[in-house]
Amino acid sequence: MGRFDGLGMMIPFFILLFLGVLAFIVGAVVLAVKQGKLARQNKAAPEVTAVASVVDKHIDTSGGGDSPVIEHHLVSFEQPGGERFELTVPANEYGMLVVGDRGSVTMKGTQYLGFARELMR
Repeated sequence: MGRFDGLGMMIPFFILLFLGVLAFIVGAVVLAVKQGKLARQNKAAPEVTAVASVVDKHIDTSGGGDSPVIEHHLVSFEQPGGERFELTVPANEYGMLVVGDRGSVTMKGTQYLGFARELMR
């Protein structure tokens, strides 16, 4: 038995390891490019205020196990004409919004800037 007999078993392992690392790096680059494109689009978009009602709220989570849990607080709004859109809102404002609230939502592209509740008369 030669001293390089185990090398034949190691080569496929290193090829798979290399391909896995390469796939991870390519995925990270693609994600960074998409996030950068979205950030540029939001920055270039005009600030818009729309009359809308809060129609739904939910929290999407990702991660867990060995990685930290990340929460995305999402709120669905509906305009008087029936058009709906969903925005990610900060956690501290998520708790203040209630399904059925009516008012004006301000956004810049897909970025939530705030919600001014319509006062009851």
